[in-house]
Amino acid sequence: MDPILSLDIGGTKIAAALLTRHGDLLAARRAPSLADQGPDRMIDRLLELCRELAAETGTDLRSAGISCGGPLDPVKGIVLNPPNLPGWDRTPLRAMIADGLDLDPRRVHLENDANAGALAELRFGAARGRRHAIFLTMSTGIGGGLILDGRLYRGATSNAGEVGHQVVLPGGPLCGCGNRGCLEAVASGSGIAARLQDRFHTLSPRLRQAAGADGRLTAEHLIQAVRDGDGSAIEFFEETVTLLARGIANLVFVINPEIVILGTIGWHAGPTLLDSLREQVGRMCWPVLTAGLEIVASPLGLRLEQLSGLAVALEAEADAP
Repeated sequence: MDPILSLDIGGTKIAAALLTRHGDLLAARRAPSLADQGPDRMIDRLLELCRELAAETGTDLRSAGISCGGPLDPVKGIVLNPPNLPGWDRTPLRAMIADGLDLDPRRVHLENDANAGALAELRFGAARGRRHAIFLTMSTGIGGGLILDGRLYRGATSNAGEVGHQVVLPGGPLCGCGNRGCLEAVASGSGIAARLQDRFHTLSPRLRQAAGADGRLTAEHLIQAVRDGDGSAIEFFEETVTLLARGIANLVFVINPEIVILGTIGWHAGPTLLDSLREQVGRMCWPVLTAGLEIVASPLGLRLEQLSGLAVALEAEADAP
């Protein structure tokens, strides 16, 4: 059977991979998003990555699954106005990919990145065999993919799961969506970096030095400083974990999942994050909701970006009449 093209579009990077239907990787490419250049330039560079894959493998591209930051309309194949993709306003992504690669538009399938990640976890990862699961993207932004009764739940307008935009800190930092104190604004990679910058001069000299010449700290700097025992980093980190726990506890009360799976930051931080997070969610929720609840990092690691688009395409094929 023909390999499937898997595309991943986010505020930090774009990626393309060619895989078998069983998830075996044939070839892959990735590049910085350069999101400030707008959708046309980003999509042109993504198409070039796809052509490189086709040339490298000698493959005639026939179908594709796309994972992209939302909100979006997966039925029409349109990206609406994502907070982390400036200039993407009703961008006809499916049509642009289909036209650029000479594909049948009916074989190009689009989901928001959190739903795509949830489908990948359901088919290949920690949600296999589970009927009630929550997957959280945790990179530039935070999104949620909801598996209810063994199926992806999309909601009335196919935009359920925007869990990053629940307010967990009223009056807190401004979010890209326009509200203040959203979970994404305080606990995503970009939110953590912005909060670190705001408090830069209150941090330890050792942590400030880690910023380097450009003076910019990231979530990765924070996690390493926590592992090194830096006091100011630990204090900042625990505050962040509390806010993240508040958001997850809200979801546990509403969804009552068997498992919560954390993407990028979750597997970068590992036990540094998970141990404290489990303890705090356990304190915030009723025991009947947390009995047997697992909170884990995605076991797919870096492969998640490759498998997400594949899972989108496979799900669409399975649902086709």
